[in-house]
Amino acid sequence: MLTSPKFWLFVLIVGGLGGGYYYNDYTTKLKAAELSVQESATKLSSLRSLIAQKKEFLQQNREDTEKNQILLRAKDILHKRLEKINTDLNKGADSFKTAVEQARSTAAGKELGDITLTSGKLLRGTKIRKVDESGISVMYADGVGNVVAELMPENLQEKYDLGVSALVPKLLAALAAFQAPSPSGMLTEKSADVQTRDPKEVTSKLPDMTTAQIPAASNVARTTPAPVAGASFDASCLIIIKTDHDSGSGFIAQVDGKTYVYTNAHVICGTPEGFTSKIESIKTASGRNIPTPYEIELSNTYDPNSSHGLEDVARFQVTLKDGETAYALAETDFSISINQRVTAYGNSLAGDAVTSLDGAVLGLGKDRIEVSCEIVPGNSGGPIVLTDTKQVIGISTYLDAGKRDIWTRGTVFEKVRRFAVRPEKVTQWRKMQYTSLMSSLAELKAFDRDTLTLSAACYLDPKPNRGGFDIPSRPRGDYVIRQVIVDGSRFTLGAAISSGIARVNQRLGAGKGTMAITQVVPVFAEFFASVAQVSSSQISMLSNADRAPFVKQFIPELLEIRKTIHANFLNEGATRYR
Repeated sequence: MLTSPKFWLFVLIVGGLGGGYYYNDYTTKLKAAELSVQESATKLSSLRSLIAQKKEFLQQNREDTEKNQILLRAKDILHKRLEKINTDLNKGADSFKTAVEQARSTAAGKELGDITLTSGKLLRGTKIRKVDESGISVMYADGVGNVVAELMPENLQEKYDLGVSALVPKLLAALAAFQAPSPSGMLTEKSADVQTRDPKEVTSKLPDMTTAQIPAASNVARTTPAPVAGASFDASCLIIIKTDHDSGSGFIAQVDGKTYVYTNAHVICGTPEGFTSKIESIKTASGRNIPTPYEIELSNTYDPNSSHGLEDVARFQVTLKDGETAYALAETDFSISINQRVTAYGNSLAGDAVTSLDGAVLGLGKDRIEVSCEIVPGNSGGPIVLTDTKQVIGISTYLDAGKRDIWTRGTVFEKVRRFAVRPEKVTQWRKMQYTSLMSSLAELKAFDRDTLTLSAACYLDPKPNRGGFDIPSRPRGDYVIRQVIVDGSRFTLGAAISSGIARVNQRLGAGKGTMAITQVVPVFAEFFASVAQVSSSQISMLSNADRAPFVKQFIPELLEIRKTIHANFLNEGATRYR
């Protein structure tokens, strides 16, 4: 069989088929291996390129880090130098400011003699009472007054650092500008970032272009226009108040289930230039008359370091008629925004008609807001309301004339500024009868008038024969001495002065010829002592008086003026009648 040709033919055929199969499999695997090698070479090339990029990035990063470290060391040196400059500047500014403050604080009582103001007015026998940044308070032959810095002679402006040439405000402004923080630098942020990064973190942040995306568009804030004005006006709860001194505004509001008329304390009480004696009328803009209240409440919330504040708020209860409504006060924690639209209602310029003045909130404070509504005298006590609601966020209270100097020139701050206190911030009230309030105001008015009479008594002259007092009819400033003393006899101290003059003249006037000095001195001395005793008693009583903060704030100045004139009066008795 092994020698059979067929057998070997069969073997050759089978072998050929097997060899062809293995050859085909071999070539297929060889081609697959070649493709795999090509793919590996491509990947290796990409990996080499990526490694090269990373090496380049790290090298650049090292160079940047070295540069930043050099810059940071330089920055640290400059910062230390800047701190030293700041320290020196602060010391210099503080030293200069202290010197100015000391000069001002020690100026009280200094005699200036006759001075001529820049307006041309002559002040004779001038004596300093007080100096501050606004000017100098003086006593002079014709009375007592405050002279604004710009009117003072140049030498006094320079001595007390006053007026537009004052150095302290300029120095402080320049210092503030020098010390203003610079724009946030990229150096510090980037350097700190590079120094603290881990190398793995750095390399992990290399750009991967296969996954990079276009940044999403930023959101743009949108504002909604304020609603149309008109919803806040209600004539039935807007008030016009008239006193014997002036006219103002008010509004009706509901608080804690009760209904009140709110206004400013100065609308009800007046000011030292003219305290109120009585309320003449209270009526709504719709024409309803409201009776004078039996009781009234003045704010007992007061910040002694902030003038024109919450102490200038008053209210009294009122009963609504059918169909009448009331405003609502904002909540204590109500958030007010700059540029929020508001409307001011009030009896502008005492025109007996409530006006509507639109504007916006310009400034925010802890107890007040500044508004652009063009409020004027007469608007005091009126509400500042959100334009689209009946929510009160302020009471029109005071105007500021603005400041005119090189710092404010051309800005809004050289113009009139308008402020409103926030009634919801008043947390304590002092209730009193209306008649008691008027009595306490009458007491202040009488005290002030007695001070004027005491001032006139400083200009009494002894008669040529020492036979008593001669009351001169010559004018002193805006007053005639005799008329002041005669008219002042209606008041306590004025009566003591008038009756004292009469007693002296009665006791000494009967003598003929010139009386001996030993005869007249005891009589004059008794007069000065008796008047001084009455004045001292008034000073003591007013010093210990318990008043609401709005009224009490005027007492220190009334006392200061009285004490100065009291001392002058005693000096007259001790020098001219001895």
